[in-house]
Amino acid sequence: MKKDFNISFHSLFAITNLPVSRFLDYLLQSNNYEKYMEKLLAAYNPVAAANVMCRNTISVGWDGYIYDCDFNQMLELKVDCSNKHILNFDSNELRNRSIVINQHCFGCTAGAGSSCGGAVT
Repeated sequence: MKKDFNISFHSLFAITNLPVSRFLDYLLQSNNYEKYMEKLLAAYNPVAAANVMCRNTISVGWDGYIYDCDFNQMLELKVDCSNKHILNFDSNELRNRSIVINQHCFGCTAGAGSSCGGAVT
């Protein structure tokens, strides 16, 4: 980046790129999906998994629907509760729900974690 744009970094934080949206499309089109998922699975860290965003934070969409995390919101994967809207919020039901998981969740549990509740160092 220094050569092309005269940009240099003093401190650079990198987090795992989750297999969603354009990156997922790229992985599939370039035949790299399986290889990338194998890397994420191999990098699974139970300590990171214990601190992922979906364990203590929810995401609420502009329309009031509740999601386990920002990534689930982007994928339109609403919480696994009978009350999926903030107007019918039930903290006890929400606290005892099963978290909706998908392939992208492996990104938040890899290495030091890449979710809002994870670490970047």
